[in-house]
Amino acid sequence: MIVKESRIRTKSGAGAIASHVLHGAKNEAIRVMSGSEWLLHDHMREAHREGLKYGLRHIAFNPDEAMTDEQLSAFARRLCDELHADPEHLTLVIHQKDGSTHGHMILPEWQQDHVLESRFTWMRMEKVARLEEIRLGHKLVAGRHDRAIAKALRKECRHSEAEQVDALVPVSHDAKPRAAYTSEARRITERQGLDLPALKKLVTSLWSQSDGLKAFRDALKNHSLTLREGDRKETRPGAHIIETSDGLLVGSFTRLAKVKAADFRKLLSEEQNQTEHERDVKIQSSRLSIRRTTADFYNEYPIPKPSDTQPVPRKPLVIKRPKIPAWRKELWLKKMADVDALTTKPLPSSSSVHIISAEEACFRKEIRQAISQQRAILAQQAPEATWKPLDRGKMIATWRKQLTPYQKQLRKSFDHYSVAKREWQDAEKSRWQRLTGKATKLERRADQLFFEFLEVLRFVVQALLHIVGLRAEPPNPIRSILSEKNKPALEHFRKTYDAEFSAMADIQKLAPWLNQRFDRIVQARQKRIMDWNRAHTDEKDAAQREIKRLSDLLKTKTHKVKHQALISPSRSRSPASFPAPNPQTRHPTPGTPSWF
Repeated sequence: MIVKESRIRTKSGAGAIASHVLHGAKNEAIRVMSGSEWLLHDHMREAHREGLKYGLRHIAFNPDEAMTDEQLSAFARRLCDELHADPEHLTLVIHQKDGSTHGHMILPEWQQDHVLESRFTWMRMEKVARLEEIRLGHKLVAGRHDRAIAKALRKECRHSEAEQVDALVPVSHDAKPRAAYTSEARRITERQGLDLPALKKLVTSLWSQSDGLKAFRDALKNHSLTLREGDRKETRPGAHIIETSDGLLVGSFTRLAKVKAADFRKLLSEEQNQTEHERDVKIQSSRLSIRRTTADFYNEYPIPKPSDTQPVPRKPLVIKRPKIPAWRKELWLKKMADVDALTTKPLPSSSSVHIISAEEACFRKEIRQAISQQRAILAQQAPEATWKPLDRGKMIATWRKQLTPYQKQLRKSFDHYSVAKREWQDAEKSRWQRLTGKATKLERRADQLFFEFLEVLRFVVQALLHIVGLRAEPPNPIRSILSEKNKPALEHFRKTYDAEFSAMADIQKLAPWLNQRFDRIVQARQKRIMDWNRAHTDEKDAAQREIKRLSDLLKTKTHKVKHQALISPSRSRSPASFPAPNPQTRHPTPGTPSWF
């Protein structure tokens, strides 16, 4: 359902809107559900008397699927409730055109004691339209404010409706839907004798069938339309409009063809580059033709060469070498002498070189691998020890930002209950109000608001526990129907979480509570790290002793000590033990696996 709003100035009068809504010649049928033409003029007189700039509010709503007159009337009443307007002063007219119906609702700006609300009316009317589509089971129509509507529905605890509206939100912000033309533009073209919706469909079809701007311009010429740059070059550079051959404005190209301005600028630049390329090709072809003509002329009439001409000898190439200072030459010669001394230095004697066998080298390599495995065990630490340390200021600021809307909701509910309780206490002091029963009604209202306040308190405290990590699930939605049966459970919940309630109710108490919660999180993390270290202490001590034993074994150089060493049988941490070799036994082949 599409809902549009327009405000009519007081100085304009009610004649134009009355003739359009009540006497539209293009409609098949006009049904006046409430109000009259005289009532519209009377509303204008009241607005003029009150000195208002606007006198009437015109709201048109067009459903995407068929709706009965009763359903359209109910939707109009819901719009009145959203805008806090009196439905008794409503003018509702239903138009039937091409077999479908749409409604026109006209409200007075002056509501007897206040002016009709005008804050975020487009978003609020779209919210009512989305709720009406969900209520009737119609297909949801995407709007420009679906993101804000979903947020407002979540605040009202309508989570299922918010999820359905949130599914309509586009991924990119540039993909928001927008109208191809305004209602004022449509009225202007109708007065000029043009059918703007038909022209819009024509432009859309021509653009979809064209493969570029050049083909699109040719297609527009066949229908007596032109595409040119707009007149407001200073304020809107690059904007193009479509107009008829008589100079009548049809609309903006980007709006009619549903093309983004950035994409259109790319198309313009490509068209300009193509035009420049074609111009360059023409210039080059003309130059080539001129060159060919000149070459033919010189071939036919060559320039005679003088016989006494001699070639001019070339000058010899002079290479200028840089001058090197004397101190640089001396430094370079000294370095070269040091290099010669190093190259001519005799090799060390064979007594200073320790030669080991291949078997001993393999043995040392396996010991080093075992040492590295034990060092990896020593390097292990608790997973939380590697985490980034918590930032107290940043985390508490995030918590406070998330809790702000819940604090406002709790304060608002408490204010409603306080006002109702004060009114009831004042009514109890009056004997007349006690006799008439007004005091009893006020008492019931105060009790109901008290139940609602306890329910909001339960919702807010659960939200607080969920945000700071003390509750795994999000808070349960607020229940709209409460009775005396719910009071004991709500009172018990309030006594159980009295500290959390005090923190949410008082801003000064919230900061110490959050700081205390942060300290508990840090302490719990430190405790888990200490428990992990305590559980792995024996393993690390054993790894330290194994490293010391293997390091001492690695320092031994003789072959005899290697065979007498006793190594731990663990395959994953240190080399396995093996007996001394027997010369009478058969040695293992090179393909035999190692003892380690």
